[in-house]
Amino acid sequence: MSSLPDHLRQAVRARTDNAEKRARAALAQMTQSGESISFASLARKAGVSTDFLYRHHELRPLIERHRAKAGPAPSRPLPLDETSSTSAAVRALSARLSQQQRIHREEVALLRKSLEIAQGENLELRRRLARYEMT
Repeated sequence: MSSLPDHLRQAVRARTDNAEKRARAALAQMTQSGESISFASLARKAGVSTDFLYRHHELRPLIERHRAKAGPAPSRPLPLDETSSTSAAVRALSARLSQQQRIHREEVALLRKSLEIAQGENLELRRRLARYEMT
């Protein structure tokens, strides 16, 4: 398996570093303001995925430590958007699917209109041809 070219490897590293900086800044802000810290809330605040936070070998223990300080999680059921990064992915894909369906419906409507016009023109030309052949 070939490795990534240098420019792609650098881009991935820069993106990861940027995400880590955003997560650390959001964690510091949430700690200072006394907000409840969870992987989902931090991910939303930092604009990163919960998967990124769970897999990050330095951030995960920090988040778990801050989460433990806050005490047990509330017993209320979590809203759909806080359940996991999977549900966020599902929502994103659903929105994308809805948009594609809307575009396809518009395209089909346009094609049907064009077909109606073409069939009308075809019928008119057949009638002209029939009149021409009769004379």
